[in-house]
Amino acid sequence: MTYEASLLILNDQSQALARRAGATLELPRVPVESGRVGISLSRAVRDQLGLKVFCLVLSGFCESGLYPLRLQSEGAVIPNGYFWAKPSEVIDEETHNPPVFAEKVGEGRTLGGYSWYSEVQAWLARQVARLGYRVQFLEQWNGRVGGVLLRVVTDGPQFWFKAVSDFNAREFSIAQLLAGRHPSLFPSVVASEPGWKALLLEHVEGTELHASDDPQVWERVVRVLARMQMQWVGDVSGLLAAGAADLRPVALESKIPAFLEHAAEAMARQSAATPSILQADELSEIKEQLQELCIETSALPIAEGLANADFSPHNTLITERGPVFIDWAEACASMPLIVGEYLWNRMAVEAPERKAWQEGLRTAYLKEWSDVYGADVVGAAARLLPAFAVFAVAVFYHEREGHGASPYDPYLRSLTRRLQRELKRLAAEEVTVHA
Repeated sequence: MTYEASLLILNDQSQALARRAGATLELPRVPVESGRVGISLSRAVRDQLGLKVFCLVLSGFCESGLYPLRLQSEGAVIPNGYFWAKPSEVIDEETHNPPVFAEKVGEGRTLGGYSWYSEVQAWLARQVARLGYRVQFLEQWNGRVGGVLLRVVTDGPQFWFKAVSDFNAREFSIAQLLAGRHPSLFPSVVASEPGWKALLLEHVEGTELHASDDPQVWERVVRVLARMQMQWVGDVSGLLAAGAADLRPVALESKIPAFLEHAAEAMARQSAATPSILQADELSEIKEQLQELCIETSALPIAEGLANADFSPHNTLITERGPVFIDWAEACASMPLIVGEYLWNRMAVEAPERKAWQEGLRTAYLKEWSDVYGADVVGAAARLLPAFAVFAVAVFYHEREGHGASPYDPYLRSLTRRLQRELKRLAAEEVTVHA
C-alpha cells in the first residue's frame, strides 16, 4: 500500500525545505510504500526532488505522518521553487514538538541523529578506503527507532552498514558470532563500531528462498540448516553471552507465570467478543500443560541449541556458494527444531499453494537430525514440536512487548489461543497412546 508522506528535510541550521502554495508555505510530499518506508523515502526524494537524504531516527514523528530527513551533503542544490524556511512557518511546532529543531551542528550524535550521520559518512569512507575502494553513494533502506540500514555503493563491491539499538542491539554480537563460526553461511563482518553497535557487512548476491518455486531448493536449505544447528547442540553459552534470547525449556518453565499474566492482560484489553477471550480457568489449565511440556522437552538430548524465533524464507538467500542466512537478530538458545516448524508453517501461510511441500520439507529436515540422534529421539521431539514452537515464540514476544499495551497484543492473543489448541492436541495424543 502506498500513501503520501510529508517531508521535513532539514539543513544544519535547523531550517526546513519548503515552497509557496498561495499565501502559505508547504512541505514537500512524496509517495511511500508501507513496510518499506526507508528505501521508499530515499528513492522518492532522489527521483522527485533530486536530493540524497538520510532518515532521522526520532521517536514520535512517523506516527504523525511527518518524516524528518537531512541532506547527505550540505552542498546539494535544492530543486527549483524550494527554499529554506523556519519550521515554525511551515508546521505547527506545538503539535509535533519536534526535538530536532533544537539541534545544532555538532549535536544529535545518538543513533539516527543529525550529526551522527556525518560521523557515519566519515567512518564509512575510512573503512572502505582501508579496503582499497571509495564510497560513491549511500542509499538508506531502513531508518527507525531501533535501527539504521544503509547500502554502501563503492567503486568496487557493495557493502551494508547496519547500526542497531533497543531490542535489536543483540544483533551486533550475534552477527559476529555466527559469521565467525559459519563463514560460508552468514555475511562476513568487514568492520565494526561497538559504540554504535554498528557493522559493515559484505553484500551477498542472491535471491530470497521465498522466490524459489522448486521444493528441492527448499529441502536443500533445511538440510544445510540442520547440519549447521547441530554444531550448537548442548553448547549455547556463547549464544547467551552474545545476548541471544533464552528460550531453553528450563528457562521457559520459569517464565510461565509471567507469560500467562501478560496473556491475561492482553486478553482483557480485547474489546471485541470474538475471537474468544481465554478465561482464568483456561489459562490455569494451560499453565499445568506448559509445565509438563517443558519438563518433557528438557529431557531430550537436543533440548538446547541454536534456534531463531523468527526464521524467515525472506532472510535466506540462495547464492552460488549455497544458502546464506541474514538478519538473525531473533537468534535464540532453544530446542533447535523450532526453526523448521516456523519455516514450513510460514511457507504455507505466505504461499498456500506450497502447503503440499510441507511434508517433504519436514521429512528432509528431521531426517538430518535422525541420522545423528536417532529416530526415537527425533520422533519424541517432533511430537512436542508444534506446541513447544508456539510457546517459544510467544515468550519471545512477551519478553519484548510485556510493558503494557502493545501493537503486538493481537498477535500475542492469537499465539496464546494457538498454544491452547496445540496443547489440547498433544494431550489427546497421549490419551490415545495410553488407551
